[in-house]
Amino acid sequence: MDQFSFRSRKMLLEAVHSAEDAAIQLRQYAVATLPPVREIPEISGDADLPASIEIAAEDWLRMELPCVMPRREDNNRSRLLAGLLWNAIHRAFPKHDQPRFYTCVLVYEHIYDLSQSRRFIDHDNLELKHCQDVLEAAFLTNDTSALCSAFQCSHRGPQDSARIWILTPEQFLEWLKKHRECWNGSTENR
Repeated sequence: MDQFSFRSRKMLLEAVHSAEDAAIQLRQYAVATLPPVREIPEISGDADLPASIEIAAEDWLRMELPCVMPRREDNNRSRLLAGLLWNAIHRAFPKHDQPRFYTCVLVYEHIYDLSQSRRFIDHDNLELKHCQDVLEAAFLTNDTSALCSAFQCSHRGPQDSARIWILTPEQFLEWLKKHRECWNGSTENR
């Protein structure tokens, strides 16, 4: 019985591994062949600029969204942001030659308008899944949580926006040093 149980577990793990490989290949194929998502110029009235993607001087991949990430209960707005990201990816990498990461850290930098006195949204109340799914499909070779970590920080800035960085673990350590103002001592009262 123990040998049968071991064999069954082994077969199940092999099937799971095969299914995960197939899902990754399907995502990569979809990104490479599907046309860009229809342009969505506005998100609930708080953004009139498209998302942008660039490789920064330090060779870090940076995305800019024209608004703060939505709350968890706002699924429609999350899907619209995902569409903006897809459009930005297709504009930035029309030949599907975007960098691919095996291991990475996704850094979500939430920026709140200085002129407004509203409170920061708790990180656990922000919806990241739709955007993270897009990023994983476009830039990661494997989206297992063991290979992809996430870091969030909030601070004030000139306007509401979100910046998402995709970094190698080594780049993340350098990012923390260079962007100390984003995460060290940024409080709502400053």
